[in-house]
Amino acid sequence: MSCYDELEVDYGVNIIVNDRHYNIYDKGEGECEIILVDQPQSITHEDFNNFKSKRVIVIDVTFAWNSKISELSSCNLYELAKDIHLIADIYWIDSLTIGLSKNDMLYQILKSKLRSRLKMN
Repeated sequence: MSCYDELEVDYGVNIIVNDRHYNIYDKGEGECEIILVDQPQSITHEDFNNFKSKRVIVIDVTFAWNSKISELSSCNLYELAKDIHLIADIYWIDSLTIGLSKNDMLYQILKSKLRSRLKMN
């Protein structure tokens, strides 16, 4: 059983944000970290065990964008940032960190959208 299978049973939800489909996996309590995943099965169950003292929300962007985050245009990165901002609002997240795959442009866009809610990783 993969990590996604286990999470989907207990914590997963599929949502549509701005006409794009996202799989969201939400686990834990406390400070929140959002992890963006752009490849199926790129996060393991062991990764989640490392976050026992915090809340982790994994946003799987595979279906929404059909591309790796690093390959998205600046316009698409802006649209992705808008979706993440909306997801943070839906989940009532006041303070969060973002786990990004070294995409500085997306981080800067998110920083401008989320302002004081985004904490340094």
